[in-house]
Amino acid sequence: MAYHVKVIPPSGRARIHKDSCKFCREGQGMENQDKGTGPTYWEPAHPNKGMVTIKEAENFMANLGLRYKDKGKCPYCMKS
Repeated sequence: MAYHVKVIPPSGRARIHKDSCKFCREGQGMENQDKGTGPTYWEPAHPNKGMVTIKEAENFMANLGLRYKDKGKCPYCMKS
């Protein structure tokens, strides 16, 4: 299993997703969603393999900076 982080700069939000999540799809995002040229992105983006551990994804989010105040795990694929 691998992990990807969805980063949404305008809202200061970031979420960790399992690569198998229907919202992540291995860093591709939802199918048939307009990708456009907006600032939202996945890290790592498809076709790159995801981060190996949750800790690696958490470290990535921690380094995003102070403007990202809404950080956490996807409530769909990472619920406890």
